[in-house]
Amino acid sequence: MTKMEETVAERRAYVDQIRASFYPEESGSAQTGKSAFWKNSSFSENQEGEGEAKYSSLGIRTLIACLIFAAFVYCDQKQITFHQYKTKDVWKQIEWNPLPLEELQETIKISLRQ
Repeated sequence: MTKMEETVAERRAYVDQIRASFYPEESGSAQTGKSAFWKNSSFSENQEGEGEAKYSSLGIRTLIACLIFAAFVYCDQKQITFHQYKTKDVWKQIEWNPLPLEELQETIKISLRQ
């Protein structure tokens, strides 16, 4: 074995050792390498090459965002207030820009000229 192959083998063994330390040993036999990683990861063991995740919260987050938007539109149409806040107040907060971009652009232009 050449020096490069020995180094690669040592690094691979080290990575496998670190990976194994993150997962508890099952029934007295330690799993090493890919089998331990794939068994305990969030990817399906049957589809190792594809890497399909078991759980995803994107659908739930999208549904919640749609429901909040629908509630906002409904409150806007019916003129409903919530703790004395109207939809116009929400629009003001969305449109409010705390950074004076025009002044920043002028300052940057001045500093670039010098």
